[in-house]
Amino acid sequence: MGRELEALEAQERIADEASDRLYEEAARACPAPSAALLAYSWRGEPLFRASGEGYRLNSEPYGALMQRSVSWRDMGASGDHYPEAPLIADLKRWEDGRRAACDANGCAAAMKELDRLALIGHALCVNIATTPATTPAGLRVKLQALRHCHRGEPGDGAEWISEVINNNPVCGRGFTTDERLVFSVFRDVGAVLTTGASA
Repeated sequence: MGRELEALEAQERIADEASDRLYEEAARACPAPSAALLAYSWRGEPLFRASGEGYRLNSEPYGALMQRSVSWRDMGASGDHYPEAPLIADLKRWEDGRRAACDANGCAAAMKELDRLALIGHALCVNIATTPATTPAGLRVKLQALRHCHRGEPGDGAEWISEVINNNPVCGRGFTTDERLVFSVFRDVGAVLTTGASA
């Protein structure tokens, strides 16, 4: 299973590089946002940031803009009768243009491939977590799977391991795949120390 995970990670790296390259190409092909969108900011943060030859949405102002439109509708504004409506319409045109550019150059397909590989990786890591490890090599595979699940998370060194162990979700006790792997490693190390391990 460790070799399967290594092969999967190699595929993910290739797909990730392709999706990044294709996204940048699509961003260059996509029409620029309207002047009103480029002028919009929230708490000093612009809605769009220049990225190479294109533009990227800035998530916090984007979320605030979307929330304001929902709030106006909740207060009874109908149709396009609220202050942000022209911005929302401009944003939809820009998003449609970006989506068309991503479809045309294969970026959307590359993103779907990344999603497909992520599902395979998740299933593989769940299988690793539920399969007892009886050798040091098996324990290494579990640690490899744990690292795979926690890629891109903040923190360095062993800080993230403590974060996983101490995780206590607000809405009840939920076990993520990386938590399951941590507990699985502890279970299997305990068994190996008790019974001894074959080489």
